[in-house]
Amino acid sequence: MAQIVFSHVGGKPPYFDSTCYDYWKRKMRMYLGSINDKVWDVTENDYVILDPTNPTPRELENKQCNTMAINIVYNAIDSRVFEQIKDLDRASEVWKRLEETYEGTLAVKSDKLYILKDKLTSFKIKDNESIPEMFYRLQVIVNYLKALGEKINDDDVSHRFLMCLPPRFETLRLIIIRGGLKQLSLNKVLGDVMTQETYPMEREGLIKMRRRMNTRRR
Repeated sequence: MAQIVFSHVGGKPPYFDSTCYDYWKRKMRMYLGSINDKVWDVTENDYVILDPTNPTPRELENKQCNTMAINIVYNAIDSRVFEQIKDLDRASEVWKRLEETYEGTLAVKSDKLYILKDKLTSFKIKDNESIPEMFYRLQVIVNYLKALGEKINDDDVSHRFLMCLPPRFETLRLIIIRGGLKQLSLNKVLGDVMTQETYPMEREGLIKMRRRMNTRRR
């Protein structure tokens, strides 16, 4: 069996000080995978050595990947977080404990999902809030939901965003929705809205262009 190769990724691993766990988790997952897919695999799924006195080459590779993963995590956390996982020898156990500590158990995740879904359903623009600020708040809620395993389609998020816009966007909102949201990215929808917001003189041109595009699709 060929010897496993570890990539030397640039920069230090993302640092975790017990805050912003979702942000750190995503970045650390990518960091571990960039070293070698097997490093992330043993972290996510664990590994087994059937006969410790006579391990196979693949089992030795998995053990090496486990050691690599734990070493990386150790170098990416502060002393308080280290105290919570220092008794564990498996990267998969370390990952699970951090998830349960900072994301919560399944029951806690379920409660978080319920709260976030309610926030998404009742989401609306605040008084004196700019369009980009409102868009950012919406994205934060959606990203938290996705991090907890919730499946959310971009066109549903685009629709929620458009429905929260002030009345002055009514015509543009109707044209974009009627043209279909599935073929538009969320950032493209934001771009169209911001074009009207930033360049009111071009409003009619944007609306006419959208109408022509919608007519061609029919």
